[in-house]
Amino acid sequence: MKNELADEGTVVPLREGKKRPKKPSNPMAKRENLVGWLFCSPIIIGILVFTALPVILSLISMFYDWNGRVFVTDAEMVGFENFKYVFTDSQHRYGLALKNMLVFAIQIPIGLFLGMFLGIAMNRAMKGVQTFRILYYLPSVMSIVAVTIVFQKLFDYGGYLNNLFGTKVGWLITDAGIGFTVNFLMIWKGVGYTALMYIAGLQSVSTDQLEAAKIDGANGWTVFYKITLPALYPITFYLLVTGIMGGLQVFNEPYILAEYGTNYNAITPVSYVYYFRDIKNGARYGVSAVAAWFLALLILIVTMIQMYFDNKKDKEA
Repeated sequence: MKNELADEGTVVPLREGKKRPKKPSNPMAKRENLVGWLFCSPIIIGILVFTALPVILSLISMFYDWNGRVFVTDAEMVGFENFKYVFTDSQHRYGLALKNMLVFAIQIPIGLFLGMFLGIAMNRAMKGVQTFRILYYLPSVMSIVAVTIVFQKLFDYGGYLNNLFGTKVGWLITDAGIGFTVNFLMIWKGVGYTALMYIAGLQSVSTDQLEAAKIDGANGWTVFYKITLPALYPITFYLLVTGIMGGLQVFNEPYILAEYGTNYNAITPVSYVYYFRDIKNGARYGVSAVAAWFLALLILIVTMIQMYFDNKKDKEA
C-alpha cells in the first residue's frame, strides 16, 4: 500500500484504486478543436479522395482486367497476368520505355556540369551579370508544353532547321535523333535553374578560406577542387536527387515531340502508363498500375541508394 505525506511527520494512507479527479471540461477548447478540424477537413478529404483512394484502387487493379467502365472488383480477376504482360510483352514496349528513360537521363550529368560552370561564371561582380542570370533562368519558368511545341517545329522533318540548312535529318523519327532532341531540350530548359542554385551555393563559400588558400600559393584549380567543390556538395546532391527523380518520370518532352515516334523510340515508363489508361486504346488499368508501381519502386530504390552514399559520406567526414 502506498502512503501519502500530508503534514510533517504525518502519514495518511492512500487507498489503492483511487482515481484522480477529472479536469473540468473546457467548452472553449472543444470549440477551438472543432474549428481547427473544420479548417483541416478540405485537405483531409482531398488526400483521402484524390490520393489514398486512387492508391488503394491501383493496388487492387493490378490483379484485375479492369477497363474503368465498372468498379474494379466487378471486373475479371486475372491474378498475375498483368505482371506477365508488362514484362513479357511480345513488342517489349516496357523494356523499350526503360531503355529510353536511361537515354533521356543523359542530360542530368551534362546539365549539372553546365549549370555549375555557368553559376561560377555568373558569380562575378561584372557589368550586366544580372541580365545574363535572368536570360538563362527564363526558360525554367516557361510553359513546358509551349517550349516543346516550339522545338517540335524546329526539329520536325520538314521543320525550320532542315529547311534552313537544306538537310533531311529525322530528328524526331530516329532513335538517335529523338534522344539528342529530348536531351538538348531538357538541358536548355533546366540549366538556368541549376546555375541559379549554384550561384546561391557559392554565396556560402567562406571568403576567408579562399583568401588563405591563395596566400598559401594555391592555384585556381586547387582552390576550386579543395574548397569550392566540397562547399557546393549539398547543392549538387539536391540537384542530383531531384534531377534523377524527374528524369525517371519524364513524359511531356518526348510525348509531345514524337508521340511515340517510329518503333516506340520515344516511349517512356510514364507514357506507357498513360497509353494503357486511354479508353481509345482499350484501357487496361491493371497493366497501367503494374507499370506505375514498378516505376515507383525503381525511383524509391535509386533514391535510397543515393541517401545511403550521402549518409556514408557524412559519417566519413
